[in-house]
Amino acid sequence: MSVHCQPETYQLLLRLDLFQGLDQEELARLLSQAELIECRPGEYPIREGEQDRHLFIILAGKAAIYKRSLAVQKMIKELGPGECFGEMSLIECRSRSASVKAVGHCRLLRLDGDQIVQFPHTASKLFRNIARLLSQRLRYANDLLTLG
Repeated sequence: MSVHCQPETYQLLLRLDLFQGLDQEELARLLSQAELIECRPGEYPIREGEQDRHLFIILAGKAAIYKRSLAVQKMIKELGPGECFGEMSLIECRSRSASVKAVGHCRLLRLDGDQIVQFPHTASKLFRNIARLLSQRLRYANDLLTLG
């Protein structure tokens, strides 16, 4: 399903760190392959252990990342509009490392990794931005570990 956006929506998406360096044409190409997903409160767009190569961007609402530890799920972080999840499985082609649960109603943009790589020039920019995001998240995790 193709996602059709108003010009102001394109401008908003282009301001996201994830799409830094992409022009309006490149973003339009990605969106032509994207899907809009509506999640009700408590729904899981992804679950730990699943095999899938989708990247999600939160357009509205909030989602929480959960990681299983022994018999309990621990919330790692809450994400809001403009933030993304699912990038690790997109890069590694491995099972999901965590679950993501909608906090209230959540509207998501879902990009398919297999379709992203059909546009190598655009994909290289997107993967560079994902590398920056992963680096920031790793620094955050390191700070949490060292600060206590």
